[in-house]
Amino acid sequence: MRRWAAFILAACTVASHASAQEPGTVHPSVIIAPVGLVQMHPGATAKIEMDLRVGDGFHINSNRPKSDLLIPTTLKLTAPQPIAVASIQYPPGEDQSFPFAPSEKLSVYSGDFSLSVVLKTAPKAPAGTYTVSGDLRYQACDKRACYPPKSMPVQFQVTVK
Repeated sequence: MRRWAAFILAACTVASHASAQEPGTVHPSVIIAPVGLVQMHPGATAKIEMDLRVGDGFHINSNRPKSDLLIPTTLKLTAPQPIAVASIQYPPGEDQSFPFAPSEKLSVYSGDFSLSVVLKTAPKAPAGTYTVSGDLRYQACDKRACYPPKSMPVQFQVTVK
Protein backbone atom coordinates (compact mmCIF):
# COMPACT_ATOMS: atom_id res chain seq x y z
CA MET A 1 0.00 0.00 0.00
CA ARG A 2 2.82 2.42 0.87
CA ARG A 3 4.45 1.64 -2.50
CA TRP A 4 1.37 2.81 -4.39
CA ALA A 5 1.00 5.85 -2.15
CA ALA A 6 4.57 6.87 -3.00
CA PHE A 7 3.89 6.18 -6.69
CA ILE A 8 0.78 8.36 -6.68
CA LEU A 9 2.60 11.14 -4.79
CA ALA A 10 5.41 11.06 -7.37
CA ALA A 11 2.88 11.17 -10.22
CA CYS A 12 1.12 14.17 -8.66
CA THR A 13 4.46 15.92 -8.21
CA VAL A 14 5.34 15.33 -11.88
CA ALA A 15 1.89 16.57 -12.94
CA SER A 16 2.18 19.73 -10.85
CA HIS A 17 5.61 20.48 -12.32
CA ALA A 18 4.25 19.97 -15.84
CA SER A 19 1.35 22.34 -15.23
CA ALA A 20 3.70 24.96 -13.74
CA GLN A 21 5.82 25.09 -16.92
CA GLU A 22 5.62 27.87 -19.43
CA PRO A 23 2.95 27.36 -22.11
CA GLY A 24 4.34 25.32 -25.00
CA THR A 25 7.23 23.88 -22.96
CA VAL A 26 5.76 20.59 -21.82
CA HIS A 27 8.35 17.95 -20.99
CA PRO A 28 7.78 14.20 -21.08
CA SER A 29 7.64 12.39 -17.76
CA VAL A 30 8.41 8.79 -16.88
CA ILE A 31 8.35 7.64 -13.27
CA ILE A 32 9.12 4.36 -11.56
CA ALA A 33 7.23 3.31 -8.44
CA PRO A 34 9.52 2.48 -5.52
CA VAL A 35 10.32 -1.22 -5.31
CA GLY A 36 8.94 -2.68 -2.11
CA LEU A 37 10.78 -4.81 0.41
CA VAL A 38 12.63 -7.66 -1.34
CA GLN A 39 13.57 -10.54 0.93
CA MET A 40 15.25 -13.70 -0.28
CA HIS A 41 16.79 -16.85 1.16
CA PRO A 42 20.12 -18.32 -0.01
CA GLY A 43 19.70 -20.25 -3.27
CA ALA A 44 16.30 -18.67 -3.97
CA THR A 45 14.81 -16.91 -6.98
CA ALA A 46 12.53 -13.85 -6.74
CA LYS A 47 10.45 -12.08 -9.38
CA ILE A 48 10.10 -8.33 -8.87
CA GLU A 49 7.60 -6.18 -10.75
CA MET A 50 8.84 -2.68 -11.51
CA ASP A 51 5.85 -0.41 -12.16
CA LEU A 52 6.32 2.51 -14.55
CA ARG A 53 4.09 5.35 -15.66
CA VAL A 54 4.47 7.46 -18.79
CA GLY A 55 2.90 10.90 -18.52
CA ASP A 56 -0.33 11.75 -20.35
CA GLY A 57 0.14 12.66 -23.99
CA PHE A 58 3.48 10.85 -24.26
CA HIS A 59 4.76 7.41 -25.14
CA ILE A 60 8.15 5.75 -25.07
CA ASN A 61 9.52 3.27 -27.57
CA SER A 62 9.07 -0.34 -26.53
CA ASN A 63 12.02 -2.62 -25.85
CA ARG A 64 11.66 -3.83 -29.45
CA PRO A 65 10.79 -0.82 -31.59
CA LYS A 66 9.98 -1.62 -35.21
CA SER A 67 12.67 0.66 -36.61
CA ASP A 68 16.42 0.64 -36.10
CA LEU A 69 16.22 4.45 -35.97
CA LEU A 70 14.25 4.36 -32.71
CA ILE A 71 15.91 3.96 -29.32
CA PRO A 72 14.54 0.98 -27.38
CA THR A 73 13.57 1.18 -23.72
CA THR A 74 16.18 -0.77 -21.75
CA LEU A 75 16.71 -1.51 -18.09
CA LYS A 76 20.26 -2.35 -17.05
CA LEU A 77 20.85 -3.55 -13.51
CA THR A 78 23.93 -4.60 -11.59
CA ALA A 79 23.84 -6.53 -8.36
CA PRO A 80 26.65 -7.28 -5.92
CA GLN A 81 27.58 -10.85 -5.07
CA PRO A 82 25.74 -12.97 -3.85
CA ILE A 83 22.80 -11.53 -5.84
CA ALA A 84 22.52 -12.00 -9.61
CA VAL A 85 20.10 -10.48 -12.11
CA ALA A 86 18.86 -13.60 -13.94
CA SER A 87 16.57 -11.84 -16.44
CA ILE A 88 14.62 -8.72 -17.26
CA GLN A 89 11.31 -9.23 -19.05
CA TYR A 90 9.63 -6.46 -20.99
CA PRO A 91 5.94 -6.38 -21.91
CA PRO A 92 5.01 -6.37 -25.57
CA GLY A 93 4.64 -2.89 -26.98
CA GLU A 94 1.35 -1.50 -28.21
CA ASP A 95 1.24 -0.84 -31.96
CA GLN A 96 0.17 2.76 -32.63
CA SER A 97 0.43 5.19 -35.52
CA PHE A 98 1.14 8.89 -35.10
CA PRO A 99 0.78 12.03 -37.26
CA PHE A 100 4.55 12.19 -37.86
CA ALA A 101 4.45 8.68 -39.48
CA PRO A 102 0.77 7.95 -40.27
CA SER A 103 1.46 4.91 -42.49
CA GLU A 104 3.66 3.19 -39.87
CA LYS A 105 2.69 1.40 -36.68
CA LEU A 106 5.24 1.94 -33.93
CA SER A 107 5.68 -0.34 -30.92
CA VAL A 108 5.36 1.84 -27.81
CA TYR A 109 4.57 1.90 -24.10
CA SER A 110 2.19 4.49 -22.69
CA GLY A 111 0.33 4.96 -19.43
CA ASP A 112 1.11 2.31 -16.79
CA PHE A 113 3.15 -0.83 -17.49
CA SER A 114 5.50 -3.17 -15.63
CA LEU A 115 8.90 -4.73 -16.18
CA SER A 116 9.67 -8.05 -14.48
CA VAL A 117 13.10 -8.61 -12.95
CA VAL A 118 14.18 -12.08 -11.84
CA LEU A 119 16.87 -12.20 -9.16
CA LYS A 120 18.79 -15.21 -7.86
CA THR A 121 20.88 -15.61 -4.73
CA ALA A 122 23.89 -17.86 -4.37
CA PRO A 123 23.26 -21.11 -2.46
CA LYS A 124 25.58 -19.99 0.36
CA ALA A 125 24.67 -16.30 0.30
CA PRO A 126 25.50 -14.61 3.60
CA ALA A 127 22.71 -12.75 5.35
CA GLY A 128 22.69 -9.02 4.75
CA THR A 129 21.23 -6.18 2.74
CA TYR A 130 22.48 -5.59 -0.81
CA THR A 131 21.85 -2.72 -3.23
CA VAL A 132 20.79 -3.47 -6.79
CA SER A 133 21.29 -0.44 -9.03
CA GLY A 134 21.27 0.59 -12.65
CA ASP A 135 19.40 2.77 -15.08
CA LEU A 136 16.36 2.87 -17.31
CA ARG A 137 17.10 4.31 -20.74
CA TYR A 138 14.19 5.49 -22.89
CA GLN A 139 13.16 7.93 -25.59
CA ALA A 140 9.88 9.74 -25.04
CA CYS A 141 7.74 11.13 -27.83
CA ASP A 142 4.44 12.93 -28.19
CA LYS A 143 2.18 12.99 -31.26
CA ARG A 144 4.42 15.44 -33.07
CA ALA A 145 8.04 14.62 -32.24
CA CYS A 146 10.50 12.60 -30.21
CA TYR A 147 12.63 14.07 -27.44
CA PRO A 148 16.31 13.34 -26.72
CA PRO A 149 16.86 9.99 -24.99
CA LYS A 150 17.15 9.99 -21.20
CA SER A 151 18.48 7.71 -18.50
CA MET A 152 16.86 7.41 -15.10
CA PRO A 153 18.68 5.88 -12.11
CA VAL A 154 17.13 2.78 -10.54
CA GLN A 155 18.00 1.44 -7.09
CA PHE A 156 16.46 -0.97 -4.60
CA GLN A 157 17.48 -3.12 -1.66
CA VAL A 158 17.48 -6.90 -1.37
CA THR A 159 17.74 -8.52 2.06
CA VAL A 160 19.08 -12.05 2.29
CA LYS A 161 17.85 -13.82 5.43
